[in-house]
Amino acid sequence: MKRHLPTFAILLAAVLLLAACSQMSVKHLNRQPWEIETARSLPMKFWHFDYTISPVSDQFAVRGTAYPVVESLPQWAQYVADIWFAAYLSGRDGTVIAQDLRIFEPSPLDPAAGIPFEFLLRPDALPTGDDLFITFGYRMKLTPKPVENNAQGPGPDVLFASEGAMTRF
Repeated sequence: MKRHLPTFAILLAAVLLLAACSQMSVKHLNRQPWEIETARSLPMKFWHFDYTISPVSDQFAVRGTAYPVVESLPQWAQYVADIWFAAYLSGRDGTVIAQDLRIFEPSPLDPAAGIPFEFLLRPDALPTGDDLFITFGYRMKLTPKPVENNAQGPGPDVLFASEGAMTRF
């Protein structure tokens, strides 16, 4: 009698194979050449990131402040209900070499103060030459005011936006 593998096992094997072959890419995002100890600013659609990269033992610290692009936001967007930022180190082709992500607490949106950040990037290996790039990603939900835990929902005015790495196979 011949035994057949269950469909679930075959699907699981296919998913694991695809995951092993997948790579994160930031080719579609604004990127800048990787420069150590140089103050830089990288604009994106809803945020611009002022930052400096510093070597710290076997990793790199990316420190700075993200400022909202006020011209891109509706006037009612006064509160950050949910937000995370990510930093990505990539090669020339956009393949992510190292990444870090920070989640921030809900708070009023303060364009003058921005949101300070620090990322630690630890690449396994670095390409040689000028083949390194830095970019940032974010996912946010902006509202006119804080959303109460017992509220029925965020209300009619909510801005969801994100820019981040994509998985490619």
